[in-house]
Order: sequence, then structure tokens, then C-alpha cells
Amino acid sequence: MILMKAKYGILVIAAFALLGSCKNSGSEKETTDTTTTTYDNTNTNTGYSSIEVPANTRTSFQTKYPNATNVTWYRFDPANRPIEWEWSGWPELDTSDYAARFNWEGRDYWVWYDDDQWVGTVTNVADFSTLPTAVTGAINSAYPGYTITSAHMENDKDRNAYEITLEKGSDRVKLLIDENGKVMKKKAVTGGVETKEKPIKDSKDSTE
Repeated sequence: MILMKAKYGILVIAAFALLGSCKNSGSEKETTDTTTTTYDNTNTNTGYSSIEVPANTRTSFQTKYPNATNVTWYRFDPANRPIEWEWSGWPELDTSDYAARFNWEGRDYWVWYDDDQWVGTVTNVADFSTLPTAVTGAINSAYPGYTITSAHMENDKDRNAYEITLEKGSDRVKLLIDENGKVMKKKAVTGGVETKEKPIKDSKDSTE
């Protein structure tokens, strides 16, 4: 009887050991599968999409935004632009160029590259109180009673500008305004009628 109990105990231990081995094997496979679908990156807080991004482009990005997280690279897509692209003055890109979306310092960003050359960056401004005083002052002066519904800051090597949407009832205005409060471009729907203004020229241009 004692021998039978001993054999039974050995069988039970062996069964649990086999079960544990199977679970560990499954866990390892699950971890391996997850790793293969996780974007390859040396920074564990950042993910790169599976498209092949040239080393020079990646280096340029990492130098400019070393603490960027949740990075997703993709080919340039004209439909995936949060701003009025023609207002920016940036070159028209094509599907051979690169773009990325990422998070940096608590904000969502979009960035574009022409080959490995940085074109510009756009960020969503969720807290309108952080807009430059000159920008809010110009808006309040020209559009009293209007409410800001969205704002994006666009940045290139020459300037910072803000694309801002305003609403007042059914009236709607979209502005491109520089950080000094100068309105550079505008379009509006007022009383159901759409109007657009041409870019305001600098004084040096008015003499040409």
C-alpha cells in the first residue's frame, strides 16, 4: 500500500511538472509573438512602424526629438494632414516621402521629411490658454464673441505660426496667424457665405 501511494505521488508530481512546463512554453511563445509585432526600437517607450525608414531620416528625427514616444512612421499621405497644407508654404510632397506621428512633452505631433530633410512639424494645442498673448489679443480684437474650437502650431526653420478655427453660432473662421499676431491667411463662412482673403503681404513686398 505504501509503495502504491509513493508511485501515485510521483505520478501526481510528474503531472504538475508537465503542466507547468506546458504553461511556460505557451508564455514564451506568447512573448515571442508579441515581440515580433512590436516595433523595433532601442527606446522602449517609442515604437516605429514596420515601413523602412532611411537611417539619415531616423537620425534627423531622433536628434530633433530625442524624447519622442509612441512614434509611428508612414509614407506621406495627402489625406493625413491636420492643417491647410497650401497655407504652410511647405513643398508638396509625394508618397516617396516620410511622415511620422508621435507624442512629445504631453502633446501630439506630426512631422514631415523630404528624403532626410525636415520640412516642418505640427502640434495640436489642446490648452488654448497657452497660445501666445499676441495671438489671442489679435483674435479677441478682430473676432469678439467668437470661440476657439481648435488650434495647431506649425513650425519650420523660419517661423512658428498657428492655424486656428473659430466659431460664433453658425459662423466659422479659420486663420493662419503668426506668433506676433499677424493674420497671414483667412477663410470664413459668415451668414452662409464663404469668403477668403489672400495672404497679407509684408511691407517689403508691397513695393514690388
